[in-house]
Amino acid sequence: MVGRGKMAGTRIHNRLTALAVEKQRTPGTYPDGAGLSLVVTDRGVKRWELRIQVGARRRQLGLGLFPKVSLDAARRKASVCRREIEQGLDISKRDRPKAVRTVTFRNAFECYFDMKEQQLSNPKHAAQWRSTMETYVFPSIGSRGVGDVTASDIIDILKPIWNVKPETAKRVLQRMRVVFEAAIVRGDRTTPTPTTGVSTVLGGRRNVWQSHHAALPFREVPAFMRRVHKLSGWPATRLAFEFLVLTAARSNEVRSATWAEIDSTDRVGVIPAARMKARDPHVVPLSSRAFAILEMARAAFPDNALIFPGTKPGRPLSDMTLTKVLRDAGLGGRATAHGFRSSFKDWCAEIAKVRDEVSEAALAHKIPDKGSCSLSQNIFSRRAASAYGDMGCVYRER
Repeated sequence: MVGRGKMAGTRIHNRLTALAVEKQRTPGTYPDGAGLSLVVTDRGVKRWELRIQVGARRRQLGLGLFPKVSLDAARRKASVCRREIEQGLDISKRDRPKAVRTVTFRNAFECYFDMKEQQLSNPKHAAQWRSTMETYVFPSIGSRGVGDVTASDIIDILKPIWNVKPETAKRVLQRMRVVFEAAIVRGDRTTPTPTTGVSTVLGGRRNVWQSHHAALPFREVPAFMRRVHKLSGWPATRLAFEFLVLTAARSNEVRSATWAEIDSTDRVGVIPAARMKARDPHVVPLSSRAFAILEMARAAFPDNALIFPGTKPGRPLSDMTLTKVLRDAGLGGRATAHGFRSSFKDWCAEIAKVRDEVSEAALAHKIPDKGSCSLSQNIFSRRAASAYGDMGCVYRER
């Protein structure tokens, strides 16, 4: 990384070479001499910084991003800054380049989202991106220059919702982060993203399963399922609801399930990536009771591609039909269909005694902080989910 350089008193100038700057990929700070350095971020962004001293105060002055600003150009800029300092000028108060000053955070978001929106297969997700920005972000920093926003601004945005709406806060933080990173790559921001370290300052978040979806305690599930068995009405609704509880699946994953997704030999269901929230295929083990439900559904609806068809030909069950099951079985307001995933999660922790990342894998949750589950953990997660239906809380009081 270091060139031959030139001596200036006891300091070495021009340590870097153009070729080394081009090839450098390892994150870190690489001095060129006399205060000028190349900074390579964890995400591979390269920027130039000049360490200056104005009075008794030391500062880092951004000189632009590589390759837009080459090594020679960075040295020329640094030389101009040093001369201005020698002349007594306070360059720390110098205006930003016009391009940086005129690009607002809202502009930066639109530039990024113009491409991102094309990658979102679900229009609902695109609407959620805009909704979170309009509700939480734009009122505070929408009209601010994207290069002027600080970590303090980000903390002020997130603090009111960090503990009361933790999942929303996490999404807002992630979405702001990618907008700032895109702005850095475009050259609209010359300093690091202000989202770094914000989550550490705001503190960890507690598990919020029940705060999102009301859940029935797993020990009460058996009695509830016996009430479901006694309900009348469209048979596919009751079968779908019981199948949802047994497999700890999401409502849409069950209501839209087709026979093409069932492997009768291995007794598993394979939900394709297109129907999964995380856009990854998910293998669902089928316990004995779950497989028996499929056989009942096949007998009741032999000519239908959907496993649990709605009352209208070719249409799946409505999400409200599952809500009606809860109401008819006496749980109106006490629990939601999605909440039975939380019941499964609690059963895993208290009865199955499996590790958190294992139960998360069974629920098709990604675990970014702990990495992917190993093959053995994933197999264990399938066994845990299957045990939930065969031997767990659904049919045996504990």
